[in-house]
Amino acid sequence: MNSIAVECECDPIINVQCNGSVLCGVLVDGGARINVMIIPAMKYLGLKIDRPASETLKMANKQVVRPEGVISNVVITVMRVSTIMDFHVVLKEDGVYTMILSRPWLTKSHAKNYWGEGYMTIGVHPNRQKVPFASFVKTFTGTSEYEDELETDQSSSSEGFTWMILVKRK
Repeated sequence: MNSIAVECECDPIINVQCNGSVLCGVLVDGGARINVMIIPAMKYLGLKIDRPASETLKMANKQVVRPEGVISNVVITVMRVSTIMDFHVVLKEDGVYTMILSRPWLTKSHAKNYWGEGYMTIGVHPNRQKVPFASFVKTFTGTSEYEDELETDQSSSSEGFTWMILVKRK
């Protein structure tokens, strides 16, 4: 299975499965009203924009962003709990995280938050799953076999975050 990771020292972070790949370092944001992903994550997951975005987004840093488009009906799996969500796609420069799961995802996944204790539960009884948060996510490190196929992109934001995306090419 392929993986992509983000390093960040902040907020509730989880791993998700989508389209046969694992996306690590996904932000769960109960204050957001839409799901967002950056273009490199979309390409990594083999997804394509299927309709134009009709609205602009105001990001947490107060930046106003026009999404590149929307991807409909994306199946996201966290700890064996699957949901179907739409995602607004933004340029890499407009997002600190590869993906943000918002209130609609929290609702559809039947999430109960235990932010102060470092986890949440999702799913319905008797199949509820405990999802621990990672406050600092370790990045994927490739073996020498794939070294020349790894693309590394590093950046930092004015908020003091640092993040890194490592993509293993097929």
